[in-house]
Amino acid sequence: MSKLATFRFRPAKETMTDVVVGPDALHLLAARLPRIAKGRWFVVSSGAVFDRHGDRFLKAARGSAVDSSPLLVPDGEKAKSWPVLGRLLVELTKRGIKRDGGVIAFGGGTVGDVGGLAASLALRGVPIVQVPTTLLAASDSALGGKTAVDLPAGKNLAGTVHHPRLVLADTALLQTLPERALRSGLAEVVKSSFLDIAFHRAFPRLEDGLAQGEPDALAEAILRSLKMKARVVAADPLEKTGARFALNLGHTVGHALETASRHALTHGEAVGWGLLAMLELSVVRAGLDPAVADQLSARVVRLVTPPRLTPRTLSAWVDRLSSDKKSERRGLRAVLLAEPGRTVTLTVTAVELECALERALWNSKLAGAAPS
Repeated sequence: MSKLATFRFRPAKETMTDVVVGPDALHLLAARLPRIAKGRWFVVSSGAVFDRHGDRFLKAARGSAVDSSPLLVPDGEKAKSWPVLGRLLVELTKRGIKRDGGVIAFGGGTVGDVGGLAASLALRGVPIVQVPTTLLAASDSALGGKTAVDLPAGKNLAGTVHHPRLVLADTALLQTLPERALRSGLAEVVKSSFLDIAFHRAFPRLEDGLAQGEPDALAEAILRSLKMKARVVAADPLEKTGARFALNLGHTVGHALETASRHALTHGEAVGWGLLAMLELSVVRAGLDPAVADQLSARVVRLVTPPRLTPRTLSAWVDRLSSDKKSERRGLRAVLLAEPGRTVTLTVTAVELECALERALWNSKLAGAAPS
């Protein structure tokens, strides 16, 4: 997919989201911002991202009302904390953000989360534009409006739903990603292929290209992932009806592993293990064909290759399940796969999840991978 692809959807009554995917999508920034808000725009990014891509960003923003001095947050999960959020809000106020302005989140998923949350709180809400620089953010977290910071008890426990007005998924920004970041992002791409039957059927054609990071394969996979997510989000923008819950496939186990590893596991690596565990449990509880489960597990192993789990992570992750937002008094709500393109949500126990992960560890043949 060498050309830009665009689509528009309405995730909430008062919001329209435009999505642009493809090489050099960033160059549309200056022209698109005034259509959203004519005042000053402020950039939230990380030092590493702005060192790598800042010149390209500023060139794309030339001629617009974008403040050229970014508000920098730490790299990785450290960005998603109350102190960082507080500093962002104070700095936005000092710089004079107005209701006719907005915030641009330029970075990976953590930048998008904390930048989006700051935009939702500043002046009781200003527009947010998401410009993802990682595959994980481009294929998943940049769209959908979920913003959050972490609490000591777990990930994403304090946040809002604040839908972006514009998502520019510029695939040229992904070409400098290290292999680990690429594989981490592929976890969300693979998850999307499980949830959408058309994407599942197209996946064998894309798989080799995705494994090699080919731009056209990545662009098509991102577009398919975001279109699938847009359909789900439009049906359940505030995660109230249950339709949107399907997007949590693999995340019940994944979030617990990520937190238990003290973020030595990336989000995508943890979700990779979560997907493998939920495929095992889906055979037992949701009637997923074992042969299909093996096929889908092989997809995770090849493209994500999640690293071996350390004894410390394995001993601590089950205790983290009780702090998950999906926990209930009777157990945990978990998304299972009945067949590609069809999920079911069931209440499961921590013991079931623990056994499912043990089977995944045994069957995945990843015991020799590098430890987390």
